[in-house]
Amino acid sequence: MKEKKSTKKYEELPDTITPYDYAEWRGVGENTARNIFNSKEFPRLQGVGVKQLADKRAVYLYELGLSDEDRRDVLKEIARKII
Repeated sequence: MKEKKSTKKYEELPDTITPYDYAEWRGVGENTARNIFNSKEFPRLQGVGVKQLADKRAVYLYELGLSDEDRRDVLKEIARKII
């Protein structure tokens, strides 16, 4: 299988990303991105109906392989700095 090349840098992503954004950033196909978004561990935003959305910072932490607890702690710290 031929791997696609990433066409976006993390910094270029909007704050809230879709599977399409994820696919461009990670260099995967849209179907693969949707499958990742649908996985149980993936940090999708809840309460947005059928839309598939995720916060790009949470996705970055997910990609780093941090545990749920560690991701929450880091995101809380980011939120403190924003507020």
